[in-house]
Amino acid sequence: MTLAGKISKNQEKIEKYLDCGYVKWDKLIDRISKQELDKDKKFSDEQIWTFLIACGYAINGQQGINKLCSLLTGIDNLESNKIWFEVLPTSPRIKEGPTHLDLAIGNIKARENTKSGIELNPIDDSWIVFCEMKWYSDLSDNVTYDQHRNQLSRVIENAITFQKNGLFADKVFVSLVTPAIFMDRENKSRLYSYKFEEYNDSIDSLKNDFSNCKLEKKYNKKIWNYPNNIENRLSKLTLKWTSFDSLFDSMPDSDILLDIKSFENEYNNAKK
Repeated sequence: MTLAGKISKNQEKIEKYLDCGYVKWDKLIDRISKQELDKDKKFSDEQIWTFLIACGYAINGQQGINKLCSLLTGIDNLESNKIWFEVLPTSPRIKEGPTHLDLAIGNIKARENTKSGIELNPIDDSWIVFCEMKWYSDLSDNVTYDQHRNQLSRVIENAITFQKNGLFADKVFVSLVTPAIFMDRENKSRLYSYKFEEYNDSIDSLKNDFSNCKLEKKYNKKIWNYPNNIENRLSKLTLKWTSFDSLFDSMPDSDILLDIKSFENEYNNAKK
């Protein structure tokens, strides 16, 4: 049986712990199936690579999710009941559309009256991790009203302002996930390498990016408000850089593990 067939066979088991947001399951499976028939081994569809990561951990239920939490945060005692894939947190800025978030885990729930919106599930000692997944692509700077706004700072701002009824997460993790070949290289080839290093070294750089953003902060007292003390929110932030390679290598045993490993070995040119 093909990988596409194996994932489809386990769809009910996977979807119990994986929310696919605004993307359609069948279309994701079709893209995997098409690639399995393709003789071209150059496969750089980062959405599918992310989907395979999500499926590989979700199929193991709570145990699999907890392991993914540990890999993305570096902390072993965090628990989440679901993996959120391709979802939309509320934008902190007026005129800016919702950020298309690749992957999220933590104290998160579906936002009412939306198909793929998410919001904080406010409990004691709440935490979240927002992931920006990059295969060969670089940070997007395609923001209509502010051409200086980059994708990483935007995801970070979404994470630290993520809320419900004025309550924010006590711990915030933002994890950049890329092929291992782009990590720890002196000859950096991606903008995110520079921006991650800059933000990780100095919170002031993030504060400056936020304060210099031309887009107005969002305020609606009944629904959503930009935090008054951004320094306090930044003090809750931890930045992580994780590799797709380590997430595949650490994937727990399951009915689809060998098929995912086979697919990765055949089409992961970033590893060769």
